[in-house]
Order: sequence, then C-alpha cells, then structure tokens
Amino acid sequence: MKKLLATSGTLFLIMALFVAATVDGSWKGYVEGQYNVTADLKVAGTDLTGTFSIIDNNAKSENPDDSGYSPFVAAQLGKNVITNGKLEGEAIAFSTMFNGKPVNYKGTMIGEKLVLTTSFNEQPVKITLSRAK
Repeated sequence: MKKLLATSGTLFLIMALFVAATVDGSWKGYVEGQYNVTADLKVAGTDLTGTFSIIDNNAKSENPDDSGYSPFVAAQLGKNVITNGKLEGEAIAFSTMFNGKPVNYKGTMIGEKLVLTTSFNEQPVKITLSRAK
C-alpha cells in the first residue's frame, strides 16, 4: 500500500511539473480578433508570475514601437504585472490591474493552446494564446 501511494504521489508530481513546464515561457495570441496579446509566464511550484500585455491591432495607434506596442494603448489596456497567479493541474488563474481595478483571468491548457477567459463590462471575453516562436 505504501509503495502504491508513493508511486501515485510521484506520478502526480511529475504530471504537475510537466504542466508547469508547458505553461512557462512566452505566449502570443488575440482577444477575440480585436487585440494582440502577449504573456511572459514564469512558474515556481504552483505560483505563477510574469507580465500580460494587450496591444492594439489598429493601424492608427499613436507611435507604436517595433513590436507594435503603443503608448496610448498601454495607458488604456496595459502592459501589466501578473498578480495572484496560480497553476493547479492544467488550470491557470491570475489577475492584472486596469484603471486601478483588478481584472481576473482563468484558463486552461488545451493541446498546444492556452485559453483564458475574463469579463469586460460584464461581458465574457475569450483569449487564445499559442507559444511564441
């Protein structure tokens, strides 16, 4: 019985480390086709940290840099530090700030994609990210 418990515990730990390793790194995607999103994620145990950036797709954005980052959009949508980040199995959750208010994100790994959901003005918003190459 002890051997079975030890083996099960070891397998669970290996699976948790595999998921953490797959989430760790740089991701790029979009918010329902309106905005580009980048995420740089770092995992330590079950804690998730990093940055989450929303970049305007609008060609009229003021003074974008080489990556498309616009100071105007950054002030409105943000290059944000991830807070309260957690990774539990394949589930991911974290918060950022927008206009002084927290924005909560939840999601999961689905194949090679990281799919997040949040809400804006009480409307659900889906964000799909792929590993940056």
